[in-house]
Amino acid sequence: MGDELDGKHKAEPPLWRRVETALRQEILDGGFKPGAQLPSDRQIATTYGASRMTARRALASLEQEGLLRIEHGSGTFVSDDALVRYRLGGSRVRFGQDFIPSNPTTELHRSIVDVSTQAADADLAGKLGIAEGDAVLVIVIAGFAGETPISLGRRHCAMSRFAGLDKRFKQERSFTQALKAFGVEDYHRASTEVIARLPTPEEAKFLAQPRTQPVLAYAAVDVETASGAVISYHLGCFAAERVVISIDGSAD
Repeated sequence: MGDELDGKHKAEPPLWRRVETALRQEILDGGFKPGAQLPSDRQIATTYGASRMTARRALASLEQEGLLRIEHGSGTFVSDDALVRYRLGGSRVRFGQDFIPSNPTTELHRSIVDVSTQAADADLAGKLGIAEGDAVLVIVIAGFAGETPISLGRRHCAMSRFAGLDKRFKQERSFTQALKAFGVEDYHRASTEVIARLPTPEEAKFLAQPRTQPVLAYAAVDVETASGAVISYHLGCFAAERVVISIDGSAD
């Protein structure tokens, strides 16, 4: 019994982390708008039954994450530098739900800028669960916040099952809906990796940024929930100064 209680105690995050999580969620839910000033650290400490030092640690962590900016002598404000907040967490990733514009009036949208086919090399074949040399549909997708480009990526799918997915997406304006035409009722994100790197010439040109300015590059795999079969392998990047990635530990 004692070991069980000890285990529960160890599993509970420290108070500063709980304050951080609560404030992050309130920001992501729109309780504090971009540019809005947060209550003082004294008020936050009182609200959450914490010390001012605990509140300051939570705020400093959110500042490091990019969600806040702390102006000494003026206060703490929600960051308004980024155009989009990408809420990454859990296994379901949907453009219309997980990408949140900092300005509620800004429209987020995607468009296909190129479609091609290629033969799968050994690495791509392994990721898609197909044979080396099999045909792969490659859909290049651009993401925008209003008229400003925020991302550029390539979705790789097995041609044997998903030929015409690009045309269906153009009709539906949603990959979730487009995939239903191919028998995929539900899917989830099996893995996502994000790293910082310098952009390729193509990426820098499309994102309208210097080649010396890093991007947030990602590699991700989506799988069909019912069968576990791989649907697509994604490679792409975000303009680092235009997107804040938030890790939402409460998502399922």
